[in-house]
Amino acid sequence: MTKTPLTVQAYEEIKGRILSMELRPGQFLNESTLCEMLGLGRMPVHQAIHRLQTEGLLEVIPRKGLVVRSDSLHDILEMLEARMAIEPNIAAMAAERISAQSLEGLKGLLHDSKHLVHQTQRSAFRAIDRAFHLAIGEGAGNRTLAETLRPLHERSDLIWHLRIMPKDGLQVTQREHEAVLKAIVRRDSQAAREAMQAHLRSLYQRVLAASLHAQSGAASLSLAPAGASVSPSRKSPRAPRATRTSRGALPMRLSPSHSKERS
Repeated sequence: MTKTPLTVQAYEEIKGRILSMELRPGQFLNESTLCEMLGLGRMPVHQAIHRLQTEGLLEVIPRKGLVVRSDSLHDILEMLEARMAIEPNIAAMAAERISAQSLEGLKGLLHDSKHLVHQTQRSAFRAIDRAFHLAIGEGAGNRTLAETLRPLHERSDLIWHLRIMPKDGLQVTQREHEAVLKAIVRRDSQAAREAMQAHLRSLYQRVLAASLHAQSGAASLSLAPAGASVSPSRKSPRAPRATRTSRGALPMRLSPSHSKERS
């Protein structure tokens, strides 16, 4: 069995800890700390850091060291815009090309996630959400598109740590996933495209509405453990249509949460 190169191992370990929020946005690090944390030498860690800088997950601050990048609201909305640009077409292609075996796999994923819609089960639901979308990407039968989609979903993990989801957020996502699957089962490419577009637009609008709610002073848009839930103090404002947001309009950054939340 071929061993994973140490540089790849270091890269995957550090990236996984950033995306899982074990390494928090704004946290300062240095190479020595990471070497000790991973039990690896300086060279593979140094090369991994360079790659993560290129991907925008780490920043080098002169005379201070490394810092885990804090994704701005704009970054997250842009990532969702990118998904809206390609993922509906991927779903349409999957409706035409996915194998019967892969289709059964999709059904099995949503059967499992149907029982994981309580906010305390967000971590388990998140794993199925990732698997569902990536399986559709694979089912489209285009390796280039599948590989393009994968890093977008890796960055999407940050959304799951935003304290913005209403109590029924996972139920909403489950219903939207079921609509996508229903269209794919029917081999209806146009319906699959529309269902995926509606799902991603819904997510975009939920994030945007929460940010407007936060700016009104009713809530704080921050990061929290994936298993936590938030009960909004009052009804969130209606979200505008999913159009590109002006960079001057929402200057908010996502910062670590230090408050306790109810399960």
